[in-house]
Amino acid sequence: MPFDEIKTVCEQILNRVPAVRGRGEQATKQSLVLPMLSALGYDIWNPAEVCPEYDADFAIRKAGQKEKVDIAVVFDGIPRIYIETKPIDDSLDGNEGQLSRYFNATRSVTLGILTNGVEWRFFTDTGNPNVMDAQPFHVAILDSADQGTDVMMRFAKPVFSAEAIRDYATELRYTAQIAAFLRQELDLKDKEPSDYLLRWVLKAEQMYGGVVNSNVLDRFRPIAKDALTRVIREIVRRSITAMEQEAAKRISMPAAQDQEAGEAQPEASSLTDKPPATPPIDSVDDGKVRIVTTERELRAYALVKAHFDKSALAGSKIFDPSTMKPAPIVLSYKDTTGYLGVFFNKPSWWVMRVYIDGRRNWVGFNVDTDVGLPLIPEGMVRLEPHPFADFRVQVSSPDDIDKLCKLVLAAFEKTIADRTRGRDHAEHDKGVHP
Repeated sequence: MPFDEIKTVCEQILNRVPAVRGRGEQATKQSLVLPMLSALGYDIWNPAEVCPEYDADFAIRKAGQKEKVDIAVVFDGIPRIYIETKPIDDSLDGNEGQLSRYFNATRSVTLGILTNGVEWRFFTDTGNPNVMDAQPFHVAILDSADQGTDVMMRFAKPVFSAEAIRDYATELRYTAQIAAFLRQELDLKDKEPSDYLLRWVLKAEQMYGGVVNSNVLDRFRPIAKDALTRVIREIVRRSITAMEQEAAKRISMPAAQDQEAGEAQPEASSLTDKPPATPPIDSVDDGKVRIVTTERELRAYALVKAHFDKSALAGSKIFDPSTMKPAPIVLSYKDTTGYLGVFFNKPSWWVMRVYIDGRRNWVGFNVDTDVGLPLIPEGMVRLEPHPFADFRVQVSSPDDIDKLCKLVLAAFEKTIADRTRGRDHAEHDKGVHP
């Protein structure tokens, strides 16, 4: 699932565009859309996996004919992704309705894609479950300066996770909305504080005891603007000072200390032949700070997922105390500022925690020490306990996860066993004895 492969396919797609123009939807699908799906790891020649003209039994019949989804991506016989394609010459604006109807009627589908081969719009349900959002959570435009194709790696077959996609989309949506709201309220360069902001400030405890009417708002408007400007300047000065101190510290830091610092501040790994070639999938852009997910992290998750899919645990169930019933196991991941967490069903049911983009990389396992120690391969080193994981093994690259397959399986088993103990306690508390 190399990022370079996606870049190569993008170039091929753009080179084909002149020949595809004017030839309709089928030519767009064949020459521009399917090659991208292939680059993302899907078998476009297998209709059981990438199914064209997918029958939508729920769809309203028109003139006696059933509507069909242009492309459905199917996992184990269950549709998970619906793709609606339009000709390369068409704008995508106003074409979300058909995709939304299909998405909303199929509970198993968590990713909807609207594309004309060059522009790709990605939708999910960050608001109401099984109701497609009106706005895409990500747009990739292949012929733009910032293509946005790096994010598409999240949708590749080896790392596909419905929960991870929904979680990521939710973060993008609300981060953008909150940032826009704060920018509107706090950026006072060319305007005065809004009545909303003033009322919120004046109603704070021990701020203003009287009735907040229009005269009060007018009186406090310049005062609030001056105070807010002062606070923002203080924050900027403090940030600049902190960056200067950090830069000075790094210059003077001994090599040994610098190596340990690399564990908290991800940098290129000194244990690999070269630093990661792929830039972070998420970045700090337009003032929006996003958690960084790298190709190396996705590679690590893909390897863990491959081990799970091949294990006897695939297709089994795990006890869910919220419903007091067994639930099918779903492996997923959640990125944080400190590690990539791999979990079953809920982030708190963690299996592994992966730190793979620093100077000292490690994988933390949810295993007991006495179980884990004999499973460490010869030549690999256990690291000291860490707040993120008590049992950690140092690695040099994501591929080392294959060497740790016994530990991976042990972590799978312990995570399930932890939930089973939770079931037993719940049944004991209720007076139920198996």
